[in-house]
Amino acid sequence: MYRPKQVPNTIHLPRLTALPGLDDVTKAMQQARDRAGTPVELSWHTSSNYGVSIYRLVVTCSRETGEVTWNLLVGEGREEVQAWTYSTGDIALVLNLVLSESTSSMQDAANQSFLLGESNERNAGMAGSYSTSLMGLQSITSSSTKLPVFQASRALRAPTMEGTLEDMPIPTLLQSIAMGKMTGKLTITNEQTGAELFFVEGELVHAQVLNLKGDLAIMELVTWDSGRFFFYRDERTDQKTVAKRVDAILMESVTLLDQSKFLLDSGLKMESYITKKDAALTEAEFEERVKKRGAPCDIALQKQFYLRLDGNSTLFDILRERPMVKKDWVPVLFNMLKCDLVSLSEKPQVKDKASLLESTALDRAAIDGVIRSLKRSDTGIISYPVFQYFIEHEFSRFQFYANPFSVIIFEIWLMGEKLEALPVQATAEMAKRIGNVKRSIDTLAHFETLNYALLLPNTETASAAILAHRILEVLTGSALVPGGRKLAVAFGIAGIPEDCRDVGLLLSAAKVAKNVAQRSEFPIIMFKDLQAPQP
Repeated sequence: MYRPKQVPNTIHLPRLTALPGLDDVTKAMQQARDRAGTPVELSWHTSSNYGVSIYRLVVTCSRETGEVTWNLLVGEGREEVQAWTYSTGDIALVLNLVLSESTSSMQDAANQSFLLGESNERNAGMAGSYSTSLMGLQSITSSSTKLPVFQASRALRAPTMEGTLEDMPIPTLLQSIAMGKMTGKLTITNEQTGAELFFVEGELVHAQVLNLKGDLAIMELVTWDSGRFFFYRDERTDQKTVAKRVDAILMESVTLLDQSKFLLDSGLKMESYITKKDAALTEAEFEERVKKRGAPCDIALQKQFYLRLDGNSTLFDILRERPMVKKDWVPVLFNMLKCDLVSLSEKPQVKDKASLLESTALDRAAIDGVIRSLKRSDTGIISYPVFQYFIEHEFSRFQFYANPFSVIIFEIWLMGEKLEALPVQATAEMAKRIGNVKRSIDTLAHFETLNYALLLPNTETASAAILAHRILEVLTGSALVPGGRKLAVAFGIAGIPEDCRDVGLLLSAAKVAKNVAQRSEFPIIMFKDLQAPQP
C-alpha cells in the first residue's frame, strides 16, 4: 500500500475544518520559531462540486539564519503537488497566498464556464464597449494553472548585434541594418531614456522615441551621441509609423545633426541660462541678423523664442513652458548663437529673490524614517497598501491637471524544474537594479501577492514600455545572485487616459496584459495592443 512520505519530527497541528485565519498562521510560525529546524504543519480541506481538496502548509525556521520558509502542498498520496514555496516573515502575505490558492479551484471553474460562454449573464452589469472588451480579455487569459506558465521569449535571448553609439553613430547603424536587409527590433538606451525601432527586410516601419513616433522620432534619435544598442532578429510589430525611407530621413537630419553638435560645442545644456546680449535690439535689426547670417528657420518661431528670454530661465524651463521637439528648437537656438544674439551662463543674469533667502534644512533622518515605514521589512520595497495610496493620489493629479500616468505590473520567478519565488537576497538585488534605471519620482512596490508594480507619473504607455525593456535588460543581463538560475519575467502595461479613466480598470488592464505576456513569446505586453475577443 502506498503511504505518503512523512517528514521526521514534523509537528502536526490539529486539522482545521475551515480556511485558516491570521491566528492559525501566526501560531504555526511561532511554533516553528520555538522549535527551529523542525517543520510545523497546518492542514485543512475545502469542498466544491468537484470534490474535496486537502491542503498542508508546512513552515520551518532555519536554525542558522532564522529565516522562515513556507511550503504549501495540495492533494494526497500520489496526487499531492507542491503549489509554492516562499521565504518570508510577513504573516499577512502568507495568509493572502494561502487564501488565494485555496479559493482558486472555484474561481477556475467559473472562469472555464465564462470562457466557454456557458453563462447567460456574460456582460451583466457592464456598460459600454470598453468594459465588455476588458471582461472578455480577462476570461481568455484566465488559467487553472497553479503557477504562471512562462514561454521562452525571444526577447530574453542574446541580441544578434549590439554595441555603443560612440563606436557606431545612429546614421551608420540605421544604414547598416538597411543595407543588410535585416528584419527585427532595434532598441537603443541611454542614461535618460530609450528608443524602439522595427525593420522588415531593412525597411524601417516603426520608430518610437519618448512620446515621438515615426519620422520625428528618427530625427530626434539622430542627435543622440551616446548610448547602447541591441538588435533582436525576427521580432515584429503591427505598427506602421515611418512614412519615408531611412536614407531620406537621414538626409533631412544632416543639418539638424550639425546644428546639434554646434550647440554642444558651444556649451549648451538643459541647465543653461540663455540671456539676450542686446536687450534694446529692435525687431528690424533682429530680422536682419537672422536672415543674413542664420540658417533657414521659421522667423515667427525665432521671434517668439527670443522674446521669451529673460535671463532667469534655463533651456529646460523654456521647453517645459512651451514643449518643442528638437527639429524645431535646435535650429532656433543655432541661429541665436550663430548670430551673436544670446549668451549662455550657468547662473541667472537677473538675481532671483529666492537667492536672498537662507535655505531651511530638511531633516533627512526623519524623511528616511518615513520612507522605511512605507516599505516591507523583509524586502525593502514599498508595500501594496502604500502603493494603492500613491496611485489614488496620482489619479487625483490626473483629474486636476490631466497629467497622464502609467502602471507596469510584473512577475519574476526563478526557472528550473518548477517556478520558484525570488529569495530575499535576489529580491533586494532586483529592487537595486530597477532603482538604478527608474526615475526618483517612479515608485516600485509590491502588488497583491507575488507581483510587483511600477507607478510612473507623467508617463505615457510607450515610454513605460521603453522602461520595461530597459528593466528586462538589467534583470536578465546577469544573475541576480551568484550562481542564480535564469528568470521567468512577464510585464503588463496600461495607462490613464490612454486605456481608461478609472484606477480599478487601469490595474485590471495591466494585469490582463501581464497574463497575456506569461503565455506569449514576448515578455512585455501593452494593454492597448491587445485585441478584444469577438462576440
